[in-house]
Amino acid sequence: MKTDTKVLLVDLNNFARYPTLPIGYLAAILRNASIQTEVFAPLMVGIPGLVREARPHRFSLLASKLNHLAATSSNRWIRGARTILARQQAGGINANHREVIEGFRSHLDAAQPQAVMISTYLMYRDVCEQICVMCRERGIPVLIGGPYFVQPEVIAQWIRIPGLSGLVVGEVELELPSILQTLLSHGDLSQHIGIMVAQGLGKPKGQIAPPLPNLDLVPIPDFSDFPWDKYPNRIVPVITGRGCGWGVCSFCSDVTSSAGRTYRSRSSESVLAELVHHRTQNQASRFVFTDLKLNSNVDVWRSIISGMQTAAPGSEWIGSVHVGMEVDNGLSDSDLQDAAASGCVRLTTGLETGSQKIADLMKKGTRVEAISAFLKRASAAGISCRCTMILGYPGETADDVLASVDFLAKHTREIERVSLNRLQVITGTTLHRSIKAAPHKFKGFNIVQEDGAMAQVEHQSDMVGTLKHRRAVMRLLTEVHRINARKLSARAREFEGVM
Repeated sequence: MKTDTKVLLVDLNNFARYPTLPIGYLAAILRNASIQTEVFAPLMVGIPGLVREARPHRFSLLASKLNHLAATSSNRWIRGARTILARQQAGGINANHREVIEGFRSHLDAAQPQAVMISTYLMYRDVCEQICVMCRERGIPVLIGGPYFVQPEVIAQWIRIPGLSGLVVGEVELELPSILQTLLSHGDLSQHIGIMVAQGLGKPKGQIAPPLPNLDLVPIPDFSDFPWDKYPNRIVPVITGRGCGWGVCSFCSDVTSSAGRTYRSRSSESVLAELVHHRTQNQASRFVFTDLKLNSNVDVWRSIISGMQTAAPGSEWIGSVHVGMEVDNGLSDSDLQDAAASGCVRLTTGLETGSQKIADLMKKGTRVEAISAFLKRASAAGISCRCTMILGYPGETADDVLASVDFLAKHTREIERVSLNRLQVITGTTLHRSIKAAPHKFKGFNIVQEDGAMAQVEHQSDMVGTLKHRRAVMRLLTEVHRINARKLSARAREFEGVM
């Protein structure tokens, strides 16, 4: 390939606190193949990143209660109005649609690339469509990829975007230079496993690429293009493995995403070498491990703990763990004490519910009492604890919600942050497929409509609309607010709102 070939990477993931890992991988792979590479990210033109968890304000509790009532209303118009209002207040790319498009236009005309590659979330389809039209007018081919382009319903809708040359379906990073060569020579992209194109009547043509078996072959991500001065502090994302060592939770869309299918681990040597690189090349001393379950490979988990301060002296880090019921899940007293000594300042775990009945229905593979013990051990070791929770799972009653209230109340000293979300039924998840295959097993829980392009499934539950359930939810929201309104401990403050 000619060394003057230039590719423009477009980052429509737009994190508020750290660079996007897939863009870093793509930049490194292209540059290793001597392909000129530039990056456009909305943050470069002043569009703030997506804030995952903003600090509560004085009206947050009232707003969350009203929001729940609107979201669970039996009136479809009320639910629709709430959705529109939520989009307007979300901020980020969709709220600054025009500015993002104009910023991209200027960047495109200045860079004059031979090809454009977009990494995106499904929520940014409108922006992707406009970028494709803009590139088509200039005769520039476009590839689009992202985490959820391995679901048939999503592929069928996105493949039809006018101006789109090909849709990346699966993990194709290592084949990217070869794919680019075919793209620029106007060849048939569908000959590459992992690229789909639209054939007659807009039907997809091509094959989904399987998960990469050897992650050590993927180079260290290149984050040199990101506007470091626009982040509150310098935090570098690192991933030690793709997928989840548990991978069974019925609601989880991460394990059905492109990288989430099956669990694969990097070697300890590869991970530690990357930490050394980021410490020396990016002057990084704060890391976020983006693994779905950082303790999926207990050996790698312990190697991070034992090797962090040698690889990146003075560093602090956070990650997510699963409190599974394995004989050794890597979360013993000594493990957590060693983790704290290595610079671990926060761990997130999926509590999801204080009801063991609901946890079992979710196929969580955890015990409520085991999570309780973990929180106490981690807190005693000096690690800040964050829990994720889900509201409205099929079968959930008011008593199950109150069990969650009781759990939070009993662990208010150990839990510093709670991320509580209403259940989202995502296309392709075990829950979604199960409801469609056997709706009679989910009495009172119905699919209203599906949006294939967004992988969203609107659903309605008879239980969450009852007075008793709503009263229980109001108590839960109050308990969550009480925890989140507290000032975060100093040890984890630099990571506030990261995850």
